[in-house]
Amino acid sequence: MKKLCICLMAAGVMVLGGGSPSGLIRLRLMCTTLLLLACIWGQGCSTVHVHASPDPVAVSEVRQVMRRYLAAFNVDDFETIGASWHTPGWLSTSESRNLLKDLEEVKGLYRTLLGKIRAEDYDHSELLSEDIKFVNDGCVIYRITFTRWKKDGDFMPPRVRGSVCTLHKVDGQWGLSNVALESGTGD
Repeated sequence: MKKLCICLMAAGVMVLGGGSPSGLIRLRLMCTTLLLLACIWGQGCSTVHVHASPDPVAVSEVRQVMRRYLAAFNVDDFETIGASWHTPGWLSTSESRNLLKDLEEVKGLYRTLLGKIRAEDYDHSELLSEDIKFVNDGCVIYRITFTRWKKDGDFMPPRVRGSVCTLHKVDGQWGLSNVALESGTGD
C-alpha cells in the first residue's frame, strides 16, 4: 500500500507541474483525494466485528432447555414439550405452518406430529450437531441436525434432518418461540 501511494504521488507531482503555484494546488488536491480514498478503502478492509462471548451460564441454560425438549420429544412427554415453549409461537414444516397461540396448542400439535411419525415406526431422534448463536441477551438461534430412527434400527429418510429454532428469554427463562424444519426433512 505504501509503495502504491508513493508511486501515485510521484506520478502526480510530475503530471501536475511540480513546483509551480497552480501545480502545488493541484498536488494538494490530488493528495487530499488520495488520502480520502485510502481512508475509505482502509475502513472497508479493517472493519472489526466484535462478537462478545456469550455468558457461559446462558449457553448452559439454552442447552438445558433444548436437551429437555429433545428428550421429551423422544418419549412423547407433552407436558415437558409444552413447558419448553413461550407462546404465541409457530412451528413450520415443508407441509404446514402452525401458529401456536398457547401451551395447549403446542401440546396438541406435538400429539398429532408424534402420532403421525410413530405410525411410520418412529422410535427416537438422535442429535448429530448443534449450533448456538446469541443474537442478543434475550434471543438465540439454535440450529441442529438429527436422525430419526425406526424401531427396527433403520433410519427414517432422509438420514440427516435439520431444524432451526429461535429461543427467547422471558421473565428470566429461556423457551422456544419457533421451530422450523428445513425443506426436505419431512414433518
